[in-house]
Amino acid sequence: MKKTLLYIGIIAIAIISSCKKETKIEGPELVDIFGEFKVLVPLKASIKTPNFATGDIVNYNTKLSIRTNWTVEIIGINSGALKIFSGNDKDFSLNQIAWNGSISFAPFFRKNEPVVARMSFENYPDTLYSDTIIIAATRPTPSVDILIDDFESPQRAYNTFTEGQQSYNSTSVNYSGITATEKTRYFVMAGNHGPTASLFICGMSLSAKISQGTADNYFIFSTDNPKKVFFNAYVYGWGEKNAQLSVEFQEDDNLDGIYQPAEEGTYNYKMNVNWKGWKLVTFSYDETSISTSGGFGNTDRNGKKELDRIINAQFLLLAQPGTSGVTRVGLDFASFTYSAPFQP
Repeated sequence: MKKTLLYIGIIAIAIISSCKKETKIEGPELVDIFGEFKVLVPLKASIKTPNFATGDIVNYNTKLSIRTNWTVEIIGINSGALKIFSGNDKDFSLNQIAWNGSISFAPFFRKNEPVVARMSFENYPDTLYSDTIIIAATRPTPSVDILIDDFESPQRAYNTFTEGQQSYNSTSVNYSGITATEKTRYFVMAGNHGPTASLFICGMSLSAKISQGTADNYFIFSTDNPKKVFFNAYVYGWGEKNAQLSVEFQEDDNLDGIYQPAEEGTYNYKMNVNWKGWKLVTFSYDETSISTSGGFGNTDRNGKKELDRIINAQFLLLAQPGTSGVTRVGLDFASFTYSAPFQP
């Protein structure tokens, strides 16, 4: 009888243990998401006078009562330069916002310029401002691995084209009063279009030979890995929300020195230029897609991306469907970098 009771007791303990509630919680607690929103610690910069020339990093810290989507804009008071961070956090003690003096939108930050950080939230009307800091020295502009074009040579042989619509191509420093991001010149594509017109407005291409100033027909890369080659350029938008830019790379698949659009591939990356001002755009060659325009690069003889066969870089101005009027986009300091995007 005692043995029977002992067995029953063991079974009961096992049943109770198996029904015990799991204490480990996966993911954030509900209070982290649905609790009351409060700012527990003000937004504050870690350095008052950062010297970015020597590698200083400014960490912006704050603490919120709940997790929420946030955006921090670091703003140059005099220049209007802008660096943007975004995320979803409540405790910033791990320094998620670490600024090295780089920009998201041109122009550049300036020496001795006062800077303030502004933090806003997707679901709450609150806005936080940091204390003002002064830039003791700006960050040196890093070098690029291949400069496609800085548009400083008006005599350069750009191949410009259009589809019979009014177009405008310029390296003027005075187009609509905008200022170049680097040195003094930039390139603009613009044109008028109606709602029934072709989505293509105008374009410009530049051969690898002219870009590099060598006898080689192709861009010369130190790697053949498309994930490690990044295209970078400053792109200017007028906030008109009808402009689209297609950045394209034409591959000479049979290496005969001539690009044949009906037989050889074009890989492109498209973006809606719906912002105002200069914005740094960057993407890896791995992120490009084969052209979808029949007879214009949609057939690749080799069926794969081949960096060592890029013979031309091409830029197309497109109109958003259903829009009309003036469409335009500006370009400056187009380049390739290896392993990581360009960070000015």
